[in-house]
Amino acid sequence: TGVGGYIGAAVVGNLLADGVPPEQIRVTSRNEETLARWRARGVQAFRADFNDRDALVQAFRGADHVFMVSTMEVGTVRQRQHRNAVEAAKEAGVGHIVYTSFLNAEKPDVDSFELTDHKFTERLIRDSGMRYNFLRNNQYADAMAENQAAIAITTGKSIGNAGKGRVGFVARDDVAAVAAKLLQGKGEPDTAYDVTGPEALDYGQVAALIKELSGADFEVIDLTDEEMYAMWDALGVPREATGDFSNSPVPWCSDGMVSFGRMIREGHLDRVTDVVERFTGSKPKSLRQLMLERRHTWPKPPAKG
Repeated sequence: TGVGGYIGAAVVGNLLADGVPPEQIRVTSRNEETLARWRARGVQAFRADFNDRDALVQAFRGADHVFMVSTMEVGTVRQRQHRNAVEAAKEAGVGHIVYTSFLNAEKPDVDSFELTDHKFTERLIRDSGMRYNFLRNNQYADAMAENQAAIAITTGKSIGNAGKGRVGFVARDDVAAVAAKLLQGKGEPDTAYDVTGPEALDYGQVAALIKELSGADFEVIDLTDEEMYAMWDALGVPREATGDFSNSPVPWCSDGMVSFGRMIREGHLDRVTDVVERFTGSKPKSLRQLMLERRHTWPKPPAKG
């Protein structure tokens, strides 16, 4: 699913590179141009999205394994979409689901606004009776090498509420490589895997890397949760996922962003595993490596003086 996105497309690329015949692969997307590109490569392609349960049943029918990418909407909308996908897979006779979850989804004492959706979805899949594997991913390193870097360089500020909490940032390419192996039966059935990068860094260390590799100078500002809410309120960002996003500069609610920072600050993402190397035979990509690959896309630092 979600082959129009980065992870979904990368998983298919890995399957093809591993020698899976294209006619044995099927993809779904809402976009006809995306589907046409995959059909041109010999892959079966179906128009479907998580809001249309019937279309999902048709797309999944006859499939042995489904790679289920979590959707972008947070809260009740995403939970409804994920229920559609799980129920459609069950009805279509799918035997195995690989789902992109998040670190700590199994821990009742750890929570954030977005983690609630992953806990909900994992429970749906476990209760479905299908075999499963959960990719409990750490935070994507790509978000640091792309968005975080560009914002800090452009605005002269790197603002957060994560304190000194560390994160085992993982590259999306490494997540996709592990997912492709799970779809080919490499993992243990009904097992979750914590997928991380090779080291844990705090946001101050991330900022130092951006400064070093860009030559930019910017201020690193650590706010309290209340100060973060006030900042997002002033920018017109709704606190709840069901709020009014018409004037919001970002598509995420502040409840999600603030609770995510708090989860980092409390140490819940300070985890590094060998899962990537165990499944792929290659060491996971470091944040520095990823930044070196992406820095050609960074804006130029503002002229000094």
